[in-house]
Amino acid sequence: MKEAMGTTMVFNLIIIFVSVFIVLLVGSLAYSKGFKVRNKIIDIIERNDGYNATAKSQIDENLSNIGYYLMLNKTCDSHNGTQPLPNNSSYRYCIYEYNTSKGKYYGVKVFIHFDFPIISGFIEIPLYGETRILFEKSEVEG
Repeated sequence: MKEAMGTTMVFNLIIIFVSVFIVLLVGSLAYSKGFKVRNKIIDIIERNDGYNATAKSQIDENLSNIGYYLMLNKTCDSHNGTQPLPNNSSYRYCIYEYNTSKGKYYGVKVFIHFDFPIISGFIEIPLYGETRILFEKSEVEG
């Protein structure tokens, strides 16, 4: 009887170790995907000199290719007192526009989602990043 208890305990420890390892692996994959999405959105905004219709269509196209999580009926909150730009996309990302004396820059907030069966709706981690300052064309040319 003594050996049966020892074997059960070791088996339970192995199950716990494997479960923790799988959770860490899934978490790191979701985290890296979130950074990839955020950096891609920032790159598209910078290439298009701001968030416009062209940038929006490129962002939606890239998010569908990456396989970013679709989340409808969720709104974006303000960030440091700035309201997000209107976004009627099927994807959950928020764009914030900031004006400075040198030009505009944009803040981008994306969300990491974990698709665990029971807790998937409760875990949502925001990732925030900013573009470089996009100078006005008249200032650059003149």
